Amino acid sequence: MPLPSIPDYSACIKTPALVYPPLLKDGHPIEKGVRLIKYSGGFCVVFPYQTPSKKYAVRCWHAEVSDAKRRTQLIAEGLQNANLPYFVGFEFYEDGIMTPQGLQPLVVMDWVDAQALKKYLAEHIKESTTINEIAENFKRMVADLHTMHFSHGDLQHGNIMVKPDRSLVLVDYDSMYVPALKGMPDEIKGLVGYQHESRWKNKNVSEKADYFSELVIYISLKALAKMPSLWTDLNMEDTETLLFSDEDIQSHGSSNIFKVLKTDPELSPWVDQLCDFMS
Repeated sequence: MPLPSIPDYSACIKTPALVYPPLLKDGHPIEKGVRLIKYSGGFCVVFPYQTPSKKYAVRCWHAEVSDAKRRTQLIAEGLQNANLPYFVGFEFYEDGIMTPQGLQPLVVMDWVDAQALKKYLAEHIKESTTINEIAENFKRMVADLHTMHFSHGDLQHGNIMVKPDRSLVLVDYDSMYVPALKGMPDEIKGLVGYQHESRWKNKNVSEKADYFSELVIYISLKALAKMPSLWTDLNMEDTETLLFSDEDIQSHGSSNIFKVLKTDPELSPWVDQLCDFMS
């Protein structure tokens, strides 16, 4: 049987009797006027949900991911055991919401008070010190993930949130790798402009899935701290990438952005490393 559609979930989540997790008791999805607020992705839809005591993000699957229930349970256990500050609390409920297609699972996540990375950069693009601090916080975060043998699997601007104190939080864990998932298929490939070309052929999830995107993001942050004009020159506010487009990555280092970055002696070695990965 096919999974419920986004309109199915949108209709059902408005009826409290159809929403079963105890911590959502007496709550409701958040609306703006008559419009239900929701954020849709390729596999899930997320509804901001307010209870008398707390705000949550409720995630429901509208497209199949193999072993989604088992994956989510293992990811939840891995993140809870690691107790790193980069992840929000979340709970998996197998019997989460009643829909026209029957009872469906859902995930309830703590709502994070933070801005998506790109929105934060847009507001602080002329603040070199601030962007450098974000870059170093990002570097520290990925080092901690490596220590735990974790990868996020879809590191990109929409999944990196910046809190008011400039610390970072990751969201959207469907593509996560934790050691208990070893051997499972790699179905959620990430966003173009952040991924090495070989990612599209990769068969299994891996703790190394983030290595290329980590370098893409770190170089982008360090470059924007030094060359804020790139934000306007590349029309970055209206793109789905940071510094590097899909075409830049397909160029294997020959497109113009690589030439610009290599003029800076601090950036040049990192750019050379990125080009080595693509060769």
